[in-house]
Amino acid sequence: MARPKKCYLAGPMRSKPEFNYPAFMAGADALRSKGWYVYNPAEMDIEEGDITDELLDLSIEEQKTHAGTPANARRYAWRDVKVLLKNLLAERGDAIVLLPDWQESIGATAERAVAIWAGLRVLTLEEALND
Repeated sequence: MARPKKCYLAGPMRSKPEFNYPAFMAGADALRSKGWYVYNPAEMDIEEGDITDELLDLSIEEQKTHAGTPANARRYAWRDVKVLLKNLLAERGDAIVLLPDWQESIGATAERAVAIWAGLRVLTLEEALND
């Protein structure tokens, strides 16, 4: 049995309502339906207990304040870069998949740069679904 391609899903969170979780969940579901193994930071946040219903109800400005503290930024950066460098292999066709408006996110921009540096493919969600 062939190893499924793996990807890390990147996109804006703090600049979108509900941390953009609906777009992350829909993107991950669509990719999985095409056979991708997906590392989804929204799911990682939920698994780690970082997000509650009250946080999802915050305004975008309140979201930025909550998630944008230097300590939180370092923690998420460490976790997400570690996934890119430890769990994905350019030699096997793994990729970073970018959600719409990824350019609005300093995190997604940084994750894309790390992926390029590590030799991973960089795909939009549409490109990955057609891959």
